[in-house]
Amino acid sequence: MKTTAKRGRPRKFDEDLTLDRIMQVFWKNGYSATSLDDIAEATGLNRPSIYAAFGGKKAMFLKVIERFADQMEEHLRKAGQQVSGLKPRLKAIMSAAIDLYTGRTEISAAPFGCLAISTLPPVAATDQEFQAVLQQVNRRMDLGFADLIRGETKGALPETQVTNTAQHLSLVLHGLSVRARSGEDADSLRELAKDAVEKLVPDIA
Repeated sequence: MKTTAKRGRPRKFDEDLTLDRIMQVFWKNGYSATSLDDIAEATGLNRPSIYAAFGGKKAMFLKVIERFADQMEEHLRKAGQQVSGLKPRLKAIMSAAIDLYTGRTEISAAPFGCLAISTLPPVAATDQEFQAVLQQVNRRMDLGFADLIRGETKGALPETQVTNTAQHLSLVLHGLSVRARSGEDADSLRELAKDAVEKLVPDIA
């Protein structure tokens, strides 16, 4: 008499930890150059398990971008809370971003720059969903800087100046990301960031 083989129990794994491993693959290779085999190797999971937990490649990438944006925001927020005053807080935030971009945080141990800025632009030109996500990332960065400037200056600056300064600071972060990924050392990037803050942000009595 035949006996029916028992199915193995579903493999249990930490989804956040697995998503972080997937993040590292996309961060290093970019979206287009990352294969499902790369993701399977990095996570130790087979394709059905990956699909069941995270969906297809595009869905995984979008989840990774969202997770990174949340992690980066929290990382920069904590850095900005360690000091007081607008310029010191902005410099602390820039320094924390450089730590992240050069692989000196728990988020990443490799100098890959900013995940969003490193990986989204090449695919945003041909995919409207990726373009919208990149715009959202940029807007989130602009708003974060604007809120900080607005809160510290307490109405001393016109709103147009607050907005423009915030956008310029975001541009500085984008440039730091590119330079970090190209291999520029953290100390040089910190000097550039400090100088940018001094030039972009007015002294408020």
